[in-house]
Amino acid sequence: MPTIRIHLIPEDLTRMRFAYSPLIELVASYRMLHSGKPNPLYQRWMEEAGRALDGLEFPYLHTLAVGRSYIPDFITPTPTLTGLTLEDEIEQLLSVPDSVIRKNVQLLISADGDSELRQHFLMYPHEVLLCLVDELHLYWQRTLAAHWQRMTAILEGDVLYRARQLAVEGAPHLLGALHPNLQFHSPMTDNTLATLHVTCSDSTHKPPHTPYLQFGKDNTPTCTDVEAHLDGAGLQLVPVLFSANKLLWQVVPEWRPMLIYGVRGLGLWQQSLPESNTSLEAALGAARARVLQALIPPANTGEVARKLALSAGAVSQHLNRLNEAGLVEPHRSGKRVFYQLTRRGQALIDLFERMA
Repeated sequence: MPTIRIHLIPEDLTRMRFAYSPLIELVASYRMLHSGKPNPLYQRWMEEAGRALDGLEFPYLHTLAVGRSYIPDFITPTPTLTGLTLEDEIEQLLSVPDSVIRKNVQLLISADGDSELRQHFLMYPHEVLLCLVDELHLYWQRTLAAHWQRMTAILEGDVLYRARQLAVEGAPHLLGALHPNLQFHSPMTDNTLATLHVTCSDSTHKPPHTPYLQFGKDNTPTCTDVEAHLDGAGLQLVPVLFSANKLLWQVVPEWRPMLIYGVRGLGLWQQSLPESNTSLEAALGAARARVLQALIPPANTGEVARKLALSAGAVSQHLNRLNEAGLVEPHRSGKRVFYQLTRRGQALIDLFERMA
């Protein structure tokens, strides 16, 4: 079975970072909508999106995002900061040189065949890119904009969990736990600290070129054996809701190397709040217990207030008390502060759930 070997030196591990991307979510969600395979974890969203997009077409997005084995890297640039908005990433997209667009589209044609629209990207890259951006805006507003705040809470929760795992248990444990197809190996040479082995679940071959973000016919990565050296560039770890728990990779000169993996708590993003636990409410008080349970996954004060139909001031007071008790802890991401359960807080919820 084909394997990608990503060789790491010490600087690559010290420069390991987490970030998530609205644009990658957009592309992955569009691809999922056109996969032809229902997935119960996304069923409600897919039905809603199907109604919202009825009668609309996205020819430029479609010609790039729904290829059999390759998605052009310029529409999945590596995110380097948390808290990026779609507009931030579109601004970055508009600055991509024409030469990179042509290079990526030529690879798409080699991997997946030619078409009139793909030729348009080769001949008029900037003009066609503007058409693509219009489609991205429309698709986002119709399908993801209303969900993004909730999705962000799930993604932030994953980043908090993984960052803690990295700090406490180290990079080998973290990387080995990201996906069954990812293995962390000991040094292979004097200059290599470690090697990541990414095992492809599909044996379909691709054109012989440097590693790129890829998918097989069944929406799984496709590759031949590949050796990639990061040489101190670091590694960006990117959780994605619409990855459908698949492991994807992108190592190219234009952007920082990244691994895309399925976010933890995927089933929570469209889930309603947990049922009330009368024992927990008796111990903490009804409102405070509901606030505690509402932090599965992490959320900011405004999100909790909207979930529970409480005032932001009341929620803030409950969070302060829960923080003083060591049951929750704050985490700043950009201008926002998210609260998450501490281990003590999670243990308390688990205890009362067993008693229920």
